[in-house]
Amino acid sequence: MTIPKASVDITAGVAAAAALKVDPEVKTKIQPAIHDAAQQARNLRQVLQDDKQRIGCFLGAGCPLGVYDAAGSKSVVLIPAVVELTKRVADGLHETDAALGATSKFKANWDALCAECKPSDGLDPTVEDVLTELRTLANRRGSAEILGMSKKDFGELDDKVCALISTEMRKPLPGYRNSYNRFASWIGGVHRDSPTEIFTPNYDLLFEQALEQHPLPHFDGFVGSREPWFDIASIEHDSIPARWTRLWKLHGSINWEKSEETVNGNKVTRVVRVTREAEAGKVMIFPSHLKYDQSRRMPYLAMLDRLRAFFQGKDAPRLVVCGYSFLDDHLNEVLLDGLRGNRNAQCFALMYLGLDKHPRVVDYAERQSNLTVLSWDGAVVGTRVGGYRTGTAGGDEHTPWLLEEALTGGDPKIMHPRCRLGDFHYFGLFLEQLCGGSSHDTGPTV
Repeated sequence: MTIPKASVDITAGVAAAAALKVDPEVKTKIQPAIHDAAQQARNLRQVLQDDKQRIGCFLGAGCPLGVYDAAGSKSVVLIPAVVELTKRVADGLHETDAALGATSKFKANWDALCAECKPSDGLDPTVEDVLTELRTLANRRGSAEILGMSKKDFGELDDKVCALISTEMRKPLPGYRNSYNRFASWIGGVHRDSPTEIFTPNYDLLFEQALEQHPLPHFDGFVGSREPWFDIASIEHDSIPARWTRLWKLHGSINWEKSEETVNGNKVTRVVRVTREAEAGKVMIFPSHLKYDQSRRMPYLAMLDRLRAFFQGKDAPRLVVCGYSFLDDHLNEVLLDGLRGNRNAQCFALMYLGLDKHPRVVDYAERQSNLTVLSWDGAVVGTRVGGYRTGTAGGDEHTPWLLEEALTGGDPKIMHPRCRLGDFHYFGLFLEQLCGGSSHDTGPTV
């Protein structure tokens, strides 16, 4: 999972900027106003209502930040952003070391890794940066100590960090209606010829909870009932009924566990899905592209293959991206290769911030005509970069995901359209309207 980099309270119903890894040299550009905001929203609506096309949703770490309070006024920050999560992990390591009788040196080893993998942008490393560095060093050949740590030390620290992450990720959805419930309602509200596919780098259980609450059958690559196991054959043959939503967790999950047992005298290693908390040292999360051991590599590569397969064929699959900042180069490569290989495919990237805060996806879209970017203050459509034209917010038809605002220091009479679909909260309201529901319904879930 690519964990959200920061979170800020959302006031006056407008999503404030999340702190992302943005090049400090990137300057704000004044883009020509050439796009019709309301028309782009209508285009997206048409795609999501079409029951004949294959539909996929790529939903990233920004989605948990799109869970608002019952009034719909601000984010409740269900899962801590990566800066806060990194701090909590570091504090947890310190508490473990400080416990009575403890002999561990988790925090000292953590600090050594932080110093080793400090990003070139000068920011403090995140827990994902540290995990990547830790696993890179742990997978090396030879047994020599590095940074004063043995392979055993690396393994024990990895297990402890994953356990602390799992604790922070194991949060339930609130009891009132929220963005995840609205998303699940949309899935269940349209009978499609092909199953809806959800791709997510998140390793929390929020999507599973929302799908089960409605209830909607879904398949995530695991089969069995007592202790479901990851079955590559079921994924490859894709013989699951079309009405079952596919949930592909690209970076693993906090309820995936490495299982080792002896069957008929033979050692069998599998990845299983558990309903209890995964045992310490067995949590199967892999937030980076590394040469993992077989147990990790099998589900990781299989999930990437599902993303690749989504774009294959002669039809016109549609992928909607929300809550993802295009900071994972490996996932970006798969997405872009799919779009290049199937010119009939189309991807809509709904971005949380302005165009200048998402230079990477803007650059992609300028070179890839079937990648459309809809951001807060502008869009990239058909490789053309530009702002939204004044007077194109669309009125009540597009409330509350489109709004108008006057520019700071500009003419207060000139109102500029702004798009909030990159905020999962407003995307959920958008989907709810497609199903005929109230865009302001915050009542309890059923």
